[in-house]
Parts: sequence; C-alpha cells; structure tokens
Amino acid sequence: MTDDARVAVVTGAAGGIGGAVCRLLADNSWAVVGIDRDSCELPAVEGMRVDITDGDAVRDGIAGIVARYGRIDGLVNAAGILRTGSVHDTELADWEQVFAVNVRGTFLLAKWCLPHLRAVPGSSIVNLASVHAEATVPRLAAYAASKGAVLSLTQQMALDYADDGVRVNAIVVGSVDTQMSAAHGAAMAAEGVTVAGGNGAIGRTAEPREIAEVVSFLLSPAASFVTGSALRADGGLLSRLM
Repeated sequence: MTDDARVAVVTGAAGGIGGAVCRLLADNSWAVVGIDRDSCELPAVEGMRVDITDGDAVRDGIAGIVARYGRIDGLVNAAGILRTGSVHDTELADWEQVFAVNVRGTFLLAKWCLPHLRAVPGSSIVNLASVHAEATVPRLAAYAASKGAVLSLTQQMALDYADDGVRVNAIVVGSVDTQMSAAHGAAMAAEGVTVAGGNGAIGRTAEPREIAEVVSFLLSPAASFVTGSALRADGGLLSRLM
C-alpha cells in the first residue's frame, strides 16, 4: 500500500459480487479490506471476519481498519441474504434475519464508516440493492422489502451527507451468477414460478465482475456528480418485470 492509496471496505467479501468487487478494486490500486462472517482469502485483500449485524463488532472492526490504514475512502455494502416466502408463510426468524443482514448491516457499516468518510475528499458509499425493490416475483416478501429499505436509506444518506462531500448511491442489480441467485432460481422452479428470460448479449445472467465494474465507477472520480442514484445494472430485467 502506498501512502496515497485509497482504502475501501467491502462487505460480503466471501460472496460472488463482494469478492469480485474486492479483486477489481485491489487491481485498481485500492487498499481493500473484505468483511464477511466467513473466511475471506483473496489476493491483495485483507480479510476480516465480522458479523455485520453485531453493532459492537462492526464498530470495533472499523476502528481496527482506521488504526491500520489511517483512513476510509469507500464503503461497499455487498453483503446480502435471500429467503423465499409470502408474508403469510414467512417465518419471523427468516424475516428478521433478512432485515438484519440486508438493512441493519448496511446501516451499521455506514454508521461507523461515515465519520472517516466525511474526513476525506471524494469519498463514496455504494449499496447493493436489487430489481426486486421495484418490481418483483412471487414469494419474495422479506427480500423485496429489505432491498426497498436499502434504496430509501441510500437516498436519505445521500441527502444528509451531500454537504460533507460523501456520495451515496445504490446499484439495482438483476440476475448475477452467484450462489444466492442459483439457490433462488432453484426455489422458484420448485414452486413453479417462472420469469421470462432475455436473449442476446445483454439480457442474460451477469458475471459478478460486471457488477464490480459499476461499483468501481461509482467509487471513482468519474462519478463525482452522481449521488442519491439507483443505478440499474440488470440487463433490462426490471423492464421485463414491470
């Protein structure tokens, strides 16, 4: 790490999108700390095992990052979980777990990173949302609601920290080749739910690196006038769901 290297904190680092973000940012000369509840071993990335739903653990983890690197320039909230079910048959424990990871985790990371993000110019937060926040498929009550909350929280933070120069954006993600997407597809198939897929070079399942490229753009000076946005990276899926 050079003295002027930007420092990024990325949650969900052991997952498909989070791991791709970590690798791309490291390739682009960021100092990257990948946070996950599972072990994360990525080249040129410092892995940190933290339960992002635990406020004290998040606070202490961020304090350790700042003690080591002296700053935080970017936060990427890529951690997320999905449970299927309609409201009437979603277990309360499942509802609370989805909101704990997808919403509480996003809030806690932002809460403890923001004092440091506000101290450096050009800092940025990127939150991973989903097409299901805007137009969804059957039996996704908890996940859709949680990602809607992520979009609202993104807009609120963008407003609250604009005068501090902290940009906050969300990415509305479609189908991506990850274990979570595969599990969701299998669950939908088991329940007889089908969604018309797209054809061609764009309307398809994305590779995680394609989403990482959008994250990298939003963190970069090239997006210096972009904040409070819900940027679609979905191959047109949202248009087919609406």
